[in-house]
Amino acid sequence: MRKRIIGVVFLFVTLMLVAPMAFAGGRQDGIRRYRFSTSNIGGTWYTMAGGIHTLFNSELGDRWMLDFIASGGSVENTRRLALGEADITLSYDYHIYEARRGEGIMQGQRPSTRPMIMFEIYDSTIAFITIRGSGINSMQDLQGKRVVLGPPGSGSSDNSRKVLEALGITVIESELAFADAARAVQDGQADALGMSGHPASGVVELANSRDILIIPFTESDMARILREAPFFFRGVLEANTYRGQTEDVVIPGHVVYLIASSDMSEDAVYAAMEVFFSTAGRNYLNSVHRQFRPMREGREGAALINAPFHPGAERYWNERR
Repeated sequence: MRKRIIGVVFLFVTLMLVAPMAFAGGRQDGIRRYRFSTSNIGGTWYTMAGGIHTLFNSELGDRWMLDFIASGGSVENTRRLALGEADITLSYDYHIYEARRGEGIMQGQRPSTRPMIMFEIYDSTIAFITIRGSGINSMQDLQGKRVVLGPPGSGSSDNSRKVLEALGITVIESELAFADAARAVQDGQADALGMSGHPASGVVELANSRDILIIPFTESDMARILREAPFFFRGVLEANTYRGQTEDVVIPGHVVYLIASSDMSEDAVYAAMEVFFSTAGRNYLNSVHRQFRPMREGREGAALINAPFHPGAERYWNERR
């Protein structure tokens, strides 16, 4: 497997450069191509999506291929899949819920039955990052400050906005790609940034050049957030996730899923599940990013958001009971 994975890395880079959306989920040279909506440079999902893309194509590329589509993140990903513009993607739990109900991120659209669960990847977190010595030491200190919420269409942006609204904090908000957001904080053009998923490469680079502070949430902050936005839970950013962060930090959490469209074939999804959860597949994904380590079925969480499993994933899980 390792030899085949290494051999396909060049293909991954090439697809990023040639805008593979042109394949539009069709068939080429007898191979069925599916559109994989992902993230953008500097975010956790960009790295993770690269791992999924490489593993899938290296092991299943003789029958199916994933074409990498850059994206802002969960909001854009889930909308695309719900509207038939993507076939497989990473998504937040509550965005799946909203898409299937025609609410929130899909306001004004009909409910979509396309989003279906493959598996739960990990419990994610939303953190606000600033530079030590900036005078920002608590969430309330963000009042009136310049805060980059995340890229347009990203879950980070949506999460950041939801958290700030729940706490009644008003900021001078902007949206930038993850890497650009980190540079804006580094250069003093922004006072803080919001980021979902950790460690994120943009924040890693920022922490390597500046002394950063992960802004802590008090128990009072968390109680208010969980009351106003119950899809969050009390999460923890473990010590040493970033350089200079020597203690655990309490922050809001939420769940990330890999989902597939009901339009994606049962056989393709089933084959992907076998590859991802094989010993070699899990070892490879874990080497790409540590957020792959908790990969699990996630049936309880799927039930909470009233989202069914894709038939291919259902077959895989049923066979292992």
